[in-house]
Amino acid sequence: MHQSATTDVTDRSDDNVVHTYQKALEVNLDATSFGSFAEIGAGQEVARWFLRVGAASGTVAKTVSAYDKKVSDDLYGSGTRYVSGPRLEAMLDFEWKSLVQQVGDARGKDTRLFAFADTIAARNFAGTNDCHGWIGVRFQDQPRAEASDILLHANLRDNANLLQQEAVGILGVNLLHALLNERAAPGDLPARMFDNLANDRLEIDQIVMRGSAFSGCDMRKLHTALARGGRAEAVTLDGDGAAVAANEFLYKKSVAIVPLVSDSHDNLSPEAIAACLATLRREVAGNPEVKDVIDLRLMVVDSDASLPAMGKGAAMMTRHRQLYRATAFVRRYTQAPLRFAVPLPALMRIFDDVRYQHLEGRLLEGIARLFGSDVRVLAYPCPREELLHLLKTEPGRRWEVDGSGKWITADQLRPAPPLRHLYEYLLASGFLVAMPPS
Repeated sequence: MHQSATTDVTDRSDDNVVHTYQKALEVNLDATSFGSFAEIGAGQEVARWFLRVGAASGTVAKTVSAYDKKVSDDLYGSGTRYVSGPRLEAMLDFEWKSLVQQVGDARGKDTRLFAFADTIAARNFAGTNDCHGWIGVRFQDQPRAEASDILLHANLRDNANLLQQEAVGILGVNLLHALLNERAAPGDLPARMFDNLANDRLEIDQIVMRGSAFSGCDMRKLHTALARGGRAEAVTLDGDGAAVAANEFLYKKSVAIVPLVSDSHDNLSPEAIAACLATLRREVAGNPEVKDVIDLRLMVVDSDASLPAMGKGAAMMTRHRQLYRATAFVRRYTQAPLRFAVPLPALMRIFDDVRYQHLEGRLLEGIARLFGSDVRVLAYPCPREELLHLLKTEPGRRWEVDGSGKWITADQLRPAPPLRHLYEYLLASGFLVAMPPS
């Protein structure tokens, strides 16, 4: 039976299907693992694999799809959003307790038990919803061991419901195979999870690991690797440095982004950042559509040596140096005012044409993408001596400076023509704001 099924799949000439089929079958044929599947929202895409490849009785204790909201509330409790981390936790708690009660005595001596759960919002018929989900596994790495947990937040990037469901199924099979059969080290899990999945099909922007199976795992390093490898467009970190799902962290918030730099002379002072936030708060005061005002340190992690010290405060890690990509990412989750707070050296880099060679419209397209709906760049002054020294050491910049004061502001700085005309337009129209010395 297994041979004919493999032939059927192979005949489809779909490598993803073949590899996923083989992984699911390997899990089923491993007599040392046994567990349950609970999936709500987008259907039973992961359980479907283990049921279709054969030998499922060796792995599957039960599958359940609590699709109806009242059924879901009856099983897992009410009071949480249906596609959320708390709902996933409730699912794992309930399914793990049920599994241990039902089969723990009969199988626990020689079997590693697991409970797989996911809650997914795939693309709706109108194509207007946030396509994302939470996936988790509670499992034993040895029979009768204390359980460990892994929880993931995934953004679904395919443009069709069926493709998104397919991606969830492959991701779930990859995750279970990596945990149960490969016994992959925690740091290797992201690569294992994306086996046969292109980065543009889904993102994983938050991972939670708990228990002895993940002892010693450096979560900051793991999330940095997600951003650096393109497995997440960006990873957002809260004030304590913990990764949080961007769709929750940024939702309806007004954001000030402060790029982190390797040169301390380019750093903005805490006073400058505080002034930026105060300006934003005054601007959105009384707007019921804005939940909060936050500042994010933008951390570029495009190489192993590129991660600056984070310090205190929330942050966003990305492999992209172009600020317009940060605009696009934030606009996925909030339409509230977005501000970039930058010193003059960083402002000049925004106008470097070399940063936009990959775009069809080059610099003009990059600038247009940066200054999207209600986006402004707040340019903070630089000491005259420091900026003149920079212009002398990098003569290719071809910028000119007006005035004679101690500080140089953005409206005293001009690039060479013809770029000067664009720069002056941005100043005059308010897209580029010349901040005064503090």
